[in-house]
Amino acid sequence: MPAIYSEAISTLPNVDELFRRVGWQIDHLMAIDTRGKGIVPALYAAAVEVVQAPLAMTAAQRLRATVGAGDVVGIITGFPSRSFLGRGITETDGPVGALYLARVLEEVLNAVPVIIIDSALQKYCAKPAANAGLLVTSVEQALLAKRGKVNAAALAFLDCPVDDNEARQVAEAFMQQRQPKALIAVEMPGKAADGFAHTASGRAIVDDHLAKADHFFDLARDQGVLSIGLGDGGNEMGMGNLRHTLAAIAPIGETIAAVSESDVPVVGASSNWAAYAIGVCIEALSVSTQVNRAIDLAGIIRRCAEEGAIDGYTSRPEAKVDGTPISMNLALLEMMTWVVDVAVNEAGKGWLKDGKGEGEKGGKGA
Repeated sequence: MPAIYSEAISTLPNVDELFRRVGWQIDHLMAIDTRGKGIVPALYAAAVEVVQAPLAMTAAQRLRATVGAGDVVGIITGFPSRSFLGRGITETDGPVGALYLARVLEEVLNAVPVIIIDSALQKYCAKPAANAGLLVTSVEQALLAKRGKVNAAALAFLDCPVDDNEARQVAEAFMQQRQPKALIAVEMPGKAADGFAHTASGRAIVDDHLAKADHFFDLARDQGVLSIGLGDGGNEMGMGNLRHTLAAIAPIGETIAAVSESDVPVVGASSNWAAYAIGVCIEALSVSTQVNRAIDLAGIIRRCAEEGAIDGYTSRPEAKVDGTPISMNLALLEMMTWVVDVAVNEAGKGWLKDGKGEGEKGGKGA
């Protein structure tokens, strides 16, 4: 932590208030309604009602309070796309965010990230992992890398079967043997009330192509393990807290709304954007942005598309995230980290009365 930042933070009467302000600004960037459809703002507002605080910052605070060095964090992703063409196609939204979060968790919290994904979709994360600065290995070796004498930037994978009974067994074994401290779902389809997962347009996903990952969140709930759901349409795992809102605002909302809930539902313009926001907030709580600024986000997106992941809006293997080009994703990340840097640098300068009220005399105008 830079000395000037440490001094500024130490003079604040309420450090929590600083991070609350930062959290709201990062949320504002994360949840911009880039398409103007109105779904994201409504779901975001519903999520705030659940969490009663900034979403990304709350997720980050819960993770930092729960996850220690050498602890396992499961990251669930892999939305089957164009499943009518066959198994093994996904979008850039999901894998990119999962890798981004994995890097932050590994470096900032010294955790052991394990990406839980259908084996047919693993390639969309495995190759881009190098761009994320992570070494792919087994779960056993990844644990050794964080719990042994020599540290390594390790990432592991866990195959989540499409067969329901097999998936349940895998989830039970993972929760018992690895004892993860948290589970994070990033753009992962969640089953709706009819027992099927759906696309945002209402089409039921071919069940034989869907990894049955809901079991992980079910076990997390029963065992008191922290669960965080990232989504942008309400049809994703962990968005069940918002299903009544989705049913009220969208003609097909009741059909597609996921039923699995999470401790912290985080809604962004895309799930990747929500992942960036949480990553920035995790490091912000260490009064830093260095790790987030060092991640090769452009490289992750490009490599993921080169592996065949499609853009969610064009349905082509292009280096975009739900229609947004790489340049926009980089600009968003730059804005998020800039908010943290400037807020910390300005901390303690007395812009607000009592840390939260009206501007003081002599302060700059709005």
